[in-house]
Amino acid sequence: MPASVHATRPDPRAEFERDLSRTLERMHAGRLRVHVAPEIDLRRPRPGAHFHPTPEFFIQTGGGTDFVCPGGAFRVRTGDVCVMPRGVPHAETPRDLRTPYGILVCMHRSDGLYLHRGRADPARRIQGYGTTLVPGTRGRDALRYLDDIAARDNVPRSGQKRYTEALVEAFLLTVLGELQRPAQTAPAGSALVVETEKLAHTHLADPALSVAALAKGLGCTPDHLSRRFHRERGVTLNTWIRRERVRAAQELLADSRYNIAEVGWACGFATPSYFIRVFREHTGLTPRLFRAGQAR
Repeated sequence: MPASVHATRPDPRAEFERDLSRTLERMHAGRLRVHVAPEIDLRRPRPGAHFHPTPEFFIQTGGGTDFVCPGGAFRVRTGDVCVMPRGVPHAETPRDLRTPYGILVCMHRSDGLYLHRGRADPARRIQGYGTTLVPGTRGRDALRYLDDIAARDNVPRSGQKRYTEALVEAFLLTVLGELQRPAQTAPAGSALVVETEKLAHTHLADPALSVAALAKGLGCTPDHLSRRFHRERGVTLNTWIRRERVRAAQELLADSRYNIAEVGWACGFATPSYFIRVFREHTGLTPRLFRAGQAR
């Protein structure tokens, strides 16, 4: 995000609405290509890749994205969409094609849905910006449509295309409806700190998340971001990131489909031992004991 993050930014909701509406128009015109990553080798770390415990929805707004997953590699081009099922490890490489690279991502948040954008930095890495929280359970629960898309093989092959498009349409219409609701009061804090928290939340699953990476995306220096964050929130940014990862892990530990190591990987901890150590520092319990306490 450019340095103008320090100033008041216009609400990006209108631009999100535009892109979602254009995607619906492409679908109704029979021109929308929907990519669905295969559910293979779920919840396993892979070099240069990460996975999320909830599904994601991508809209390619410019250029293309080369995705690499255990089930194979594919390119999502401008105007295409991609459903990334929960737990699928994936790496993304941005490409400038006929237009400069740009992508819109819809992803889970415990109290709603995050919409954010990505662009390519000079090193050809994807840099997130423009994160917007769409609060409310309707937007969050719309992600179930993406779970149903991932399970499309349970539908007769002759009907899978219609089935997938119907669910994509239901998802987009739900998100559009939530976007058009009156915006809630902005969270407390400067634009820089609030944007930092939103951007960090969208990257908690990525072990590469760091103060330096956030500062680069926000158009400021790591030292400035660290000082400003500590002054406003009373904790260091690194401590806040670890705390938010632990909170995410606490929620995920209630899901018996994930073993302890998978919970750690899903929340951005590079190794199980690091996950256990940080979790115990913040809760006084190991992840296993915390899960056992929930089961009582």
